[in-house]
Amino acid sequence: MGKLIPFFVGILSITVLDLLFQKFEADTLCSEEATEEHNAIKKVLLQKEEASDLVFEHQEICSYFPTSSSTASYLWQKHLPRIFNASHNPDIPELLTVENEAKLHSLLENILPPSRMRRAIRHMPTFHHATVKNVVEILQKRIQDPENNPPLRIAVFGGSVTIGRGCHGKGMSNLKCAWPRRLELLINQFLGFDAVQVYNLGVGGTASNTGERMVKYWMYPSGLIENGPDVIINSYSTNDSLPGWNLPKTADFVMEVMDSARTRLQSFIRSALQSRPCTVPPLVVHVDDYLGPQQDAILGDLSYNTAMTQLAKWYDTVAISYADVVRDIVYKDTSDKTFFNAWDVHFSHWAHQTIAWSVGFGSLELLLNYCDDEYYARKKLLSSNSSVASAVTPAEMNSAKDEKNTNSKKLVLPPPLTRDLLLKNATAEFNAALNGAYQSDIGIDCISSNQDGSPVDQNPCTIAWIASPGGFNAGGINGFMKKYAIANDGWQVEDNMGDGWSMKVGWIATGPTSSFTLRFDNIAKDIQAVTIFYIKSYGEKWEGSRAKFTVSSGKEEDGKTILSEMELQGIHNTTHSLTGSDQLVLSDSIPKGGTMTLQVEMISGTTFKILGMMICKY
Repeated sequence: MGKLIPFFVGILSITVLDLLFQKFEADTLCSEEATEEHNAIKKVLLQKEEASDLVFEHQEICSYFPTSSSTASYLWQKHLPRIFNASHNPDIPELLTVENEAKLHSLLENILPPSRMRRAIRHMPTFHHATVKNVVEILQKRIQDPENNPPLRIAVFGGSVTIGRGCHGKGMSNLKCAWPRRLELLINQFLGFDAVQVYNLGVGGTASNTGERMVKYWMYPSGLIENGPDVIINSYSTNDSLPGWNLPKTADFVMEVMDSARTRLQSFIRSALQSRPCTVPPLVVHVDDYLGPQQDAILGDLSYNTAMTQLAKWYDTVAISYADVVRDIVYKDTSDKTFFNAWDVHFSHWAHQTIAWSVGFGSLELLLNYCDDEYYARKKLLSSNSSVASAVTPAEMNSAKDEKNTNSKKLVLPPPLTRDLLLKNATAEFNAALNGAYQSDIGIDCISSNQDGSPVDQNPCTIAWIASPGGFNAGGINGFMKKYAIANDGWQVEDNMGDGWSMKVGWIATGPTSSFTLRFDNIAKDIQAVTIFYIKSYGEKWEGSRAKFTVSSGKEEDGKTILSEMELQGIHNTTHSLTGSDQLVLSDSIPKGGTMTLQVEMISGTTFKILGMMICKY
């Protein structure tokens, strides 16, 4: 039977159903109402074709938007009933009650109108047009030929909020309830087909510094590891807003958190933008879902939002804030748990649904901005070639514009935004940036390709895993250790996350003399660095927790060479369990085909927990 296939209107967006039909077959329209709808669509499309002066071809998403009258607010309001239907979560049927239906309707219709949803938008890209264009083209190919083109791949990084702790039920995570899953459902249920695939890569107790390493070293699951994500979302606002445990009581917590958040987030952004050196960079999106309560001062809880907005404008990335959508509502009544929990940073499914709406609304604005820019760029090109305008097709205009702007597609990172960047040196610093002074040289030959025609391998690691819900579990850790361990005395898997993050799945020492050794033979890539993820916790169990890591090359019988040593501490002076990460940089690289050993031994305390590791070429 014929199908109605609507176009998806942006990377994560809500679309205009009655303007976005590419295919239409008469057997689908079996009612008078459907026939009238079809006629209305044809009328609008004809009007659009005249209005756009044939700037866009019919299969391009932008051809279905009136260039002068569409706004995100107008389209959101116009299609509110369909947004309502697409917001149902079939993964949790017990929440699909009459009472919840009424509240869902009230939120969309009365409490969160488009005028309020506009608060979500902190920044939209203005000069990274090629990155947004790449996202749009992926969606267009998916719509035109879904059998041979994958969905838009979106990777969401974050902590316990991102993986749904407190969303529904008593577990430490609930991926089905969390906002990344709700965003995926919102988009795909609205459209009636799988336009996007959202990967929730959150790990409880982590911040942007952990996410930065995961992105930089391609710590992706199957489906992403081959080419990397098309869209990378940073949702670490809660843990990035946590004041440092060693700050004195007299410290300026507002500025300290702002500086710390800026440092962490900036490293994440730079690594994300450079994570696919052989292709168009991924679209980087920041989602602020933090409202408190980790500081006494409201200004302190706004520190992350301020730093995020600064960096989004500096790097021209997308910034969306759920917190700004509901902040005044929350502060007027902090006892209302719809959007906020006064005693905990985690919140209910209503907040998670609102985060999904906030990202959807912001993405619709992103698409409309893109289409406006694309329209006027093509019109300008058409005007400059007026003598042959009648012979130029939209596709030729698009191709010519792309060729003209080839240099603008090259990724150029600005100098890092720090306190050391001074106005008197700004011009020199930006000139240096244009010459690649701030780019990372990761040694990937993007010109060559594999003999079988497959893409260049952009993954820098031969080993990369981190324990997480839906990711590397107890069985995965046991399998890894069984494969590579040549000695083990007192280390085992612990998996009892119901008792808190310090008990989450990991490889743990059980006594003061515990040790183990891993050996990796015939390594697949040159190795220059080893990164360890581990728990930093508190309390009697973790008192004195300290372990020594030693990386060597060669086999025992041939004589090993120590290339790096480091001692890591598993305790800190704060009542939160967080994920730490440290890197052992080797004094000499281990060549492809060589052998590497990693020895770990307790040197104080009785326990230490490893959450993951990466063995990489930089």
